[in-house]
Amino acid sequence: MVRDFDLMDDGDPTTPPMFACEKCGGEMYPEYYKGVHGIEYKLSDIL
Repeated sequence: MVRDFDLMDDGDPTTPPMFACEKCGGEMYPEYYKGVHGIEYKLSDIL
């Protein structure tokens, strides 16, 4: 699912794919994801 959204997103490739929590509205990040542009996103890099 994250990859599908990544393919459709024309935004900034340096920003990891994020979703909003339906309960609290907080941002959710993947623990690890290698994007379609070859960029690796890690939760530890954000925290």
